[in-house]
Amino acid sequence: MESVSGDAAIFRGRVRASGFRNRTVGMLRRIAWLVRLLPVLFLLGCPPNAGEHILVNIPAGLTTAAIAETLRCHGVIDNPLKFRLQARILGFDKKLRYGRYKFMLNSDELTVLRTLTQKGITSVMVTIPEGFRIVRIADLLEDKGVCRVPEFLAACQDRVLLSSLGIKHNTAEGYLFPDSYEFELESKPANVIRRMARRFFEVFDELRADAGPVLSDKQTVVLASIVEREAVLAEEFPVIAGVFLNRVRCNMPLQSCATVQYVLPRHKEKLTYQDTKIKSPYNTYIHPGLPPGPISNPGRRALRAALSPAETEYLYFVSKGDGSHIFSRTWREHESARRRLRRGR
Repeated sequence: MESVSGDAAIFRGRVRASGFRNRTVGMLRRIAWLVRLLPVLFLLGCPPNAGEHILVNIPAGLTTAAIAETLRCHGVIDNPLKFRLQARILGFDKKLRYGRYKFMLNSDELTVLRTLTQKGITSVMVTIPEGFRIVRIADLLEDKGVCRVPEFLAACQDRVLLSSLGIKHNTAEGYLFPDSYEFELESKPANVIRRMARRFFEVFDELRADAGPVLSDKQTVVLASIVEREAVLAEEFPVIAGVFLNRVRCNMPLQSCATVQYVLPRHKEKLTYQDTKIKSPYNTYIHPGLPPGPISNPGRRALRAALSPAETEYLYFVSKGDGSHIFSRTWREHESARRRLRRGR
């Protein structure tokens, strides 16, 4: 019995020794592998620190390779291979998180990896300027990492969504209130539109309660969208609204350059004669009255002006080139103003 027990002990000792040797050999091999990779990982050197920061959105579900390429494209790192090898060898690849991160351009890959193991920014502030059209809003939202252009534009034409929000038009154009919003990154476009549209009706209802509207709600929004694109000075918003309203009442074409620019493929600072003849229901040079829908998303000043336009006899105005306008009652006065401005230029 003692002999058997002794043999078993010797056998177990040999097994343990063998396991230890195997682990030691494995560890030595890994160390040797790391040593061979040191020139790739660390001797390449870190790029110079440019001192400039950039925000980068890392969407959920990206592979380490895709993250590395995203960072390279934004100028955060210059060696995706080094990034991937460090992530694999040092165990970062299982810990990388998504979100919006602030990086320094030309950063060291290891520093970036450590940053990506921390919680990123999952929301962002977005300021929508007055007069932006939905296509420009879409570009801005995509740039901020909120949602992508195609999905946002498609949601802006979702009749079920629009109807649920009380928008009686075939797009959300005109009903996305310009304001500052905090949105979650990778938001659903419908949620973004709901938030902006609800803000619009909140402001619109508040302004309408203090005014005596002279047009229907839809016509008021259309007029406000034109005023937003034509007016610059705060004191001229209600006057320009009054001019357009006078033209509507006289069944005169509005002759608003902004409505023509709305249908052009590219924005033009100055329209040509041919542009004013373009066939579109939005071309107010050839069609009297208001266009069929808003041409921009108006802010508070434009909405207030459309709800309470100035009582004026003006039928014409011409830009002085500094944001202000000369207003006229008759065609003769208008032509005289235009001649004076041409001579001055």
